[in-house]
Amino acid sequence: MRLQSVLLTAAVLLPVTGPAHAVSITGTWLTHKSKAKVQISRCGSGLCGRIVWLREAVDSAGKPVRDERNRNERYRSRRVLGLTTFSGLKAAGPGRWSGIMYNPEDGRTYRTNLTVLDGVSLRVDGCRVGGSACGERTWVRAR
Repeated sequence: MRLQSVLLTAAVLLPVTGPAHAVSITGTWLTHKSKAKVQISRCGSGLCGRIVWLREAVDSAGKPVRDERNRNERYRSRRVLGLTTFSGLKAAGPGRWSGIMYNPEDGRTYRTNLTVLDGVSLRVDGCRVGGSACGERTWVRAR
């Protein structure tokens, strides 16, 4: 009887305390320094992320913030709010996804890995495409 009780308790706790892949990456995440919220959701055969909230959504003239730092001039007039920042995210192991990330803060594109650390934290690793500059940030799930 005691063994059944232990197994039942383990079965109930597994989704909460189990490995990172048991926790979904989809949902809305608050970025480093709480500057934006990015919603990660299914798109096509993988996952994508788009900016759904900005702490500073308008500029000093009261106009929507634009993608002014984009390396490609023709994209500099597009709005940052609603912009796709992650594309082609595919499962790369338990609790880990790999793909491409665009960062409107510097106008650069990165190879990225997203790793669910627990139910409320997401590690975002990125290395500049065509370069060796890499970085890492931790985001938290938005409420």
